[in-house]
Amino acid sequence: MKNWTGRILPVVVATLCLAAAGCSNGTADSPNASSGGKSAAGDSAAFPVTIDSAVGKATITARPERVVTIGWGSQDVALALGVVPVGMQDMSGDTGDKTGILPWDTPKLHGAKPQLLKYTTANVPYEQIAALRPDVILAVDSGLTGAQYQQLSHIAPTVGYPGKPWLTSWQDQLRLVGKALGMSAKAATLERSTDALIADAKARHPEFSGRTVAFGSGTTGGSYNLYLSSDSRVQLLRQLGFTVSPSLPSRAKSFAAQLSLEKLDSVDSDVLVSWYLSKSVQRQLEDSTLFRRMPAVRRGGYVPLTDPAMVYATSAVSVLSLPWMLDRYLPLLSTAAKGKAS
Repeated sequence: MKNWTGRILPVVVATLCLAAAGCSNGTADSPNASSGGKSAAGDSAAFPVTIDSAVGKATITARPERVVTIGWGSQDVALALGVVPVGMQDMSGDTGDKTGILPWDTPKLHGAKPQLLKYTTANVPYEQIAALRPDVILAVDSGLTGAQYQQLSHIAPTVGYPGKPWLTSWQDQLRLVGKALGMSAKAATLERSTDALIADAKARHPEFSGRTVAFGSGTTGGSYNLYLSSDSRVQLLRQLGFTVSPSLPSRAKSFAAQLSLEKLDSVDSDVLVSWYLSKSVQRQLEDSTLFRRMPAVRRGGYVPLTDPAMVYATSAVSVLSLPWMLDRYLPLLSTAAKGKAS
């Protein structure tokens, strides 16, 4: 099952089952599976350190040598900081890539082969993780329950998420992982450079200014999911210069509000970004007269996302996914932003 079910598809968790490819690419004792000389050294003076989270506190007594990451974001940040995990999330279910490695992570591995872990909200591979003998487990953007967190904490100090499951910002990901690895200064530098990257993208696209935006998803042909104004997908668009549409919901039972097709015309925005569970669902919704009446669709401001890696990158924003994603995202957004005037 895709591990994005907790966040990307809150209303149709039961429908999100894909065949996840592969098994581990290394073992706990393999030189290629350890961080070894390929990892940057953290500051030993930063330890011991205690990190609080919504599911519990982790006390890390010394600089971690063997790092395991599960969920979203943690592996990206570790790799961006120069630390290669001994075990990390298998992403084949999220991106459709049989290697299980995200395209922006591959260059940072430098040929290392961490063990790939098939973690989902409903299934934590405790035995595999324990076999890797981790010094720390990073799950800063995940769906761990309190009970799961406690069980992992018996294996190694575990750093959980700071607020709600699957809703950790890329900034908090950086700060938490940086602190856990004794690399807070480097993490702060990466945060500044990433902020500068976003600011530069905004400056290069003045056409975004004054355009309202919404982000949705199609998971069934009979309804449509609209993400909250506070969601990271929407907030990234705000950072790029768009104005969040006032028609977006400010609260819902989960991360998105489910709308009937009859209410789609209430979503009033100049630009609409949307991803789809399948091509058939996309066709079914796009063929609907009610969908075509949506203001952004009528105005030529519609951006459908169908590539699984792009869907993941825009949904799980991280310090590493951002540069890869913006190269592909910005041209699509620019065309849509200009659609109102065309």
